[in-house]
Amino acid sequence: MDSSFATANSIQSPGVSAPQNVYDLETEYAHSVTDVPYRFVAGVLYDLPLGKGQRFSSGNRWGDEIIGNWQLNVLPTFQSGFPVSIRQSSNPNGTIAGNGVQRPNLVHGAALGTKGSLYNRLNGYINPAAFTASSAYTFGDAPRTLSLRGPGYANWDISLFKSVLIRERVNVQFRAQTFNAFNTPLFAGPNTSFGSTSFGAITAQANFPRYVQLGLHVTY
Repeated sequence: MDSSFATANSIQSPGVSAPQNVYDLETEYAHSVTDVPYRFVAGVLYDLPLGKGQRFSSGNRWGDEIIGNWQLNVLPTFQSGFPVSIRQSSNPNGTIAGNGVQRPNLVHGAALGTKGSLYNRLNGYINPAAFTASSAYTFGDAPRTLSLRGPGYANWDISLFKSVLIRERVNVQFRAQTFNAFNTPLFAGPNTSFGSTSFGAITAQANFPRYVQLGLHVTY
């Protein structure tokens, strides 16, 4: 929780540089835009039981050299989304000193987000019926950040290493690495400008597609 009204997170830049009402900073107190309640990261390394002296062997020297000394590495990352920070596209109070944004009013009891899978909600992630425009000389009662969160994050980095001992002090390791192995998109936050024709729509992706990298690592 904080009152920082000009901060950003990794997928959404700050929408405003000033509070809604400089004479009432308590109304800026809400969940931080960088608040992430759930994040899971793991690193799993598994030596495949193949080759000489392992559970599965080819039965001959060269076969064991080919299938032996392989290591599988899996690094999954899962993270919940960031809080959505909403504002009103029109700002009739913009002439008030220090007023950088005007927020809408909440329709109490209305769901903030739409229902369905993320892919079905890309054109309407936020429920527009949950808000009404605040008029001039009034401030909207919507908090700086909502309980609604943007899209979460799921990523798998997977690699396969094979070590070959050339001499006693020389080792060559072949590496095949995939980043974002399942080509899972991380969507940017929705349009949070209430009154905009694209309000609530998610129109951008914030991560890279699947990358495959091959390499040799020599130690001596």
